[in-house]
Formats: sequence, structure tokens, C-alpha cells
Amino acid sequence: MTSEETLKKLKTIDFKKCHISLAIVKEYKRQRQSHYNVKYVQINPKLEDRLRKILSSKVEVSNTVEDYTFDCPEPEADHVKSISYEETDFYQIFNKLLPLNPEEDVVESVDELVKAKSYLIIVRNDEKIQAIGFKTLPENWKMKKAKGFIPLMYKDNRFEDLDSNPVFSIARSIDFIYFKDVLFVLSKKLFEAGLNFRKGMIAKSEEFYDEAEKYNIFKNIDVLKEKVGNNQRYLRKIATIMNLGYYKDQRFLDKFKLVNDIKNWDIEFNDGHIVITEEKLDAILTVLQNKRLHSELTEEDFDVESVKKLTV
Repeated sequence: MTSEETLKKLKTIDFKKCHISLAIVKEYKRQRQSHYNVKYVQINPKLEDRLRKILSSKVEVSNTVEDYTFDCPEPEADHVKSISYEETDFYQIFNKLLPLNPEEDVVESVDELVKAKSYLIIVRNDEKIQAIGFKTLPENWKMKKAKGFIPLMYKDNRFEDLDSNPVFSIARSIDFIYFKDVLFVLSKKLFEAGLNFRKGMIAKSEEFYDEAEKYNIFKNIDVLKEKVGNNQRYLRKIATIMNLGYYKDQRFLDKFKLVNDIKNWDIEFNDGHIVITEEKLDAILTVLQNKRLHSELTEEDFDVESVKKLTV
């Protein structure tokens, strides 16, 4: 089933006939790897209805879909990006959720809520889980007492001191929706933060360095490593280069050198190897992402942030 077909199927869910649950996700590290625990949170019918409307409204307005890539732009209002859940940490989270009982495996203390990293809006019918909305929690998930002020809530015609009654907030937005092994991403930035994509991009960069040295593509690769470091903008570029794989295609590299000479890009080659300098690093990475493009209409060249191949 294509992403387009899966999205159409998602839009056929009758949310009014489904049960809605809320669960929190806690993350912990073991040997520098992320692991997750999931527990349900008991909610009242009013909050259940609000959560239903949040998720169903996002599904309703999502009408077009494209594959997620490291360099894709943020989705627009009616647009989503799709990626297999198995390519993300949500695979772990989902497998933790599946065996849980919504009535028994529940949060037992405020401390558990405070330590949560994200929450799940879970849609199920009498048979199984149908869909899940995921939201990364903000820093102010638990309302904190401002310095010099006592937090109060007006309820039943009186003020109540919130120090003894912690207040938590639910967002009106969600980061992505899980349905039939596909994640439909509504916020690229929060999706990546919630599922630790920086860690994955760092791993990609290390793999890229190893392959670049194996194929002897660059001179001064240490300049590249130092500049990229833990910088997410550069890590995203490296991940894109790695996925495209042009750097392993000798014909592409030969054409790179030829066009560089014709267009006077001033990128240096030494005995067939690309010479990396701080001044030309961004240009080199742009070309290796195949994002230095020529317009046949205006005869101008452009460096672009995102590309989409035309299909005819």
C-alpha cells in the first residue's frame, strides 16, 4: 500500500465510534542508547472528547503526502511527510505500548508525569489500536511556580492553591500520526526531536566518513569532520549525501570536476580527489547533494535547500 493509499485509509476512521486513551512516554539511556517506557494516564470523558477532536481534526486537514527526507521542508497546513515507523524510535515505543492494559498499566504518581518526554493519543476500536497521535512535551508540561508568585486556579467560585494540585497542559497540535506502520509527520522539527533523529544523523555522518576514506574521495577530510561536529544543519546535509550515494559514483565525480572547471566554481581537485577547505565546504556539500541546479528558462544557476525529482 502506498503512502497516499494509507492516508486515504486513515481518513476513513470514524473517530466518534472509537475509544480514546492517553499515555505518556518516558525515555532513559542505557549504554548511550535510548529506551522507552510507556504508561496510560486515566482521563475523564470531557478530556477524551477533546483529544478525539484534536486528532480527528488533524487527520481531516491532511490531504497530500510526500516521503520524509532529511532535507525536506516543514510540512504545510494540509501536507504531511511519511516514513515507515520501523526507521524510527517509534518502533520501540509502539512495541512497549502493545501489551499494556489501559485499565491496569497506569501512571501512579505525579513524579511519573513530570518525567515524561512525550504523550500518545491512542485511538482503538473493540479489536485493536487503530491510530496514534504523538506529541513531544514542552518544558512547561508541568506548570511551575513563577518567582515571587503563588499559582492559583479559580474553580467553583474560589481560588485554589496549585502547589498542592499540579497542573499539566495538553497541546492542540500533534507532531505525527501513526497508522498501519506509517508515520505521517505534521511537524518535522518536533518529530525529529521526539524520536532522537540527531543521534541517527550522527551515526550516518560517522558511516559517511568511513566510506569517504575507503573510497579516497577527499583531501583534508578532517576539515569536514571538525566543521560538521554535532551541528544539525551539517549533519542533515551529510545524511542526505549518504542516502543519495552520488559520492560513490565515479561518473558523478568525474562530471563534478568537469562542470566545476566549465562553470568556474573554484572547487579544487588534487589527483582526482576533492580538496576540502572551510571556504568551499558548503559548495562541495551542495554539489554532493545534487542541489546546485541550472534553470533552462533563465539560464541561471541556483543552490537550493530542497529538491523534488520530476516524474514523467
